[in-house]
Amino acid sequence: MIDKMNEQLKNFGLWFSKIREDSGFKSQRQLSIFSGVSNTTISRMESGEQKASPQTLGKLAPHLNCSFEDLMIKAGYLPCNRDTAASLPLNAVEVASTYAVPVLGHIPAGAPCIARESIEYYEDLPSKWLSSEPHNFFILRVEGDSMEGARIFDGDLALIKKQRTFDQGQICAVGISGNIPDLYATLKYVYVIDDEFVELVPANNKYPRKKVPVKFVNIFGILKKTFRNH
Repeated sequence: MIDKMNEQLKNFGLWFSKIREDSGFKSQRQLSIFSGVSNTTISRMESGEQKASPQTLGKLAPHLNCSFEDLMIKAGYLPCNRDTAASLPLNAVEVASTYAVPVLGHIPAGAPCIARESIEYYEDLPSKWLSSEPHNFFILRVEGDSMEGARIFDGDLALIKKQRTFDQGQICAVGISGNIPDLYATLKYVYVIDDEFVELVPANNKYPRKKVPVKFVNIFGILKKTFRNH
């Protein structure tokens, strides 16, 4: 049994080392700086000396080209072939109660995804806020008063779930490109007018509605919650 556990730890370490490098981190120290997980912990994980806890995997997942669920499966906390009725094995460690979610200021115009360079820091949020997909969330720091009618104020932190689809009138994180002002990501109500245009609607009468060609609009995700640290 011990030999099998040691083999599992070693296999996970080799796999994790490759994932780290494939994700652009050529050294363990680089990943340590971005994730907040100590260099010693990452080193012991990759050498097979230490099993990563779910809390540690939760901090690492946002920086890697794999999901939190993939890490949990590879580490042995979740079964390989999961279905909706699947549950954690009896000997599993409880999943982390918090998850490190990246906080962004501006999202570059036309960016196809959330760039690592846009991350300012990380907020530890309750896992219950993030459903079963914590790796699919990010936080956008609100700037300005264009959404104050929706009780979204300058300096608030907006929790966004990454997805391209939305319902009519949902508040979305929208990236606008082309020869249009406000080239950074912005929070607005979004309405589809037709196949060629969407309308971005603020929640403050000081600001105009904007009819924008679909080709210039990039939906980064939908607003799930706003909060503020004091």
